[in-house]
Amino acid sequence: MSRKPFIEWSDFEKIDIRTGTIITVENFDKARKPAYKLWIDFGELGELKTSAQITDIYSLNSLKGKQVLAIVNFKPKQIADFMSECLVLGVYTNNGVVLLETERGIGNGERVG
Repeated sequence: MSRKPFIEWSDFEKIDIRTGTIITVENFDKARKPAYKLWIDFGELGELKTSAQITDIYSLNSLKGKQVLAIVNFKPKQIADFMSECLVLGVYTNNGVVLLETERGIGNGERVG
């Protein structure tokens, strides 16, 4: 697998990656590919929602309470009848997407950088 082109530090500084805790999870029946709707608490940034195609590895019950990493400064994106406001980060594997989680509980909304 090849590496993507190099970027400048200033490019990375534009990305706002934060910690957040998943507080609500629902099946996303109107999505084209199997997905969940997630509502994530980002502390002072508030609650943001997103859809995630992570049904291969995670059940609804296993996601609630997980503290994950997400990009919070993408423009909102309409997906079917749902407005996605952030992008949860994960790693593609042969078994499905594995979410990036914090190693230990820290405050919601803490910035990665």
